[in-house]
Amino acid sequence: MSSQQLLIDTISNNLANVNTTGYKKQRVQFQDLYYANIPMGVGSTASVGNGSRVVATQRMFQQGNLEESGDPLHAAIEGEGFFAVETGRGQAFTRDGSFRLDGAGRLVTSAGYLLSGGGIQVPPGATDIAILENGAVVGRVNGVVQEFGRIMLCVFQNPAGLEAIGGNLYVATRASGEPQELMPGENGAGVLRGSYLETSNVDIVTEMVNLIVAQRAFELNSKTVETADQMWAIANNVKA
Repeated sequence: MSSQQLLIDTISNNLANVNTTGYKKQRVQFQDLYYANIPMGVGSTASVGNGSRVVATQRMFQQGNLEESGDPLHAAIEGEGFFAVETGRGQAFTRDGSFRLDGAGRLVTSAGYLLSGGGIQVPPGATDIAILENGAVVGRVNGVVQEFGRIMLCVFQNPAGLEAIGGNLYVATRASGEPQELMPGENGAGVLRGSYLETSNVDIVTEMVNLIVAQRAFELNSKTVETADQMWAIANNVKA
């Protein structure tokens, strides 16, 4: 019952983030518990299981759909890469490309974090700003096209090993391996799609089906415990 409750909580979190930009759904992994071998006669035993337990929650990094936002400062990654940003707690990584300009004209995330590598600064009065497939941020200044900087991407040997810290951010762990910085388009890092955002990869129909299965499993386990208690009560009340 405890395992099914955690599964329901995980599904609920997936559904709560169905509209979160770049969100990657979680999947619960189970293992069966120990078995009791009960003698059932000469040379015969019955193996009786004792339930299940949760061993891990796995982050599924399949590509989400790309949705046009109309904002030239937005960018979606079509591939396996991550944006690297600087937070107050060090470097973190995200798939959320809903960038904006801060008061100094620097390209930052929606939470105000600078991109790693010193950031990209757009001069005042720049027009026709765009983010190209190769990560270049360009625009016109006094009618002349200029490049203001380039967005780099990071890839990991095992993205599922990244640790989520909230705010659409992940940090590297020993399980994920160290980040490898690449230019968009290199070695599977993916390319950037300017004026697009990556939507959550949560499939509502699949999550609702999983929720129904988890609820039924919880109810059946509860009923099993209740029935077992009733049977033991009958057995204990039997008089010789």
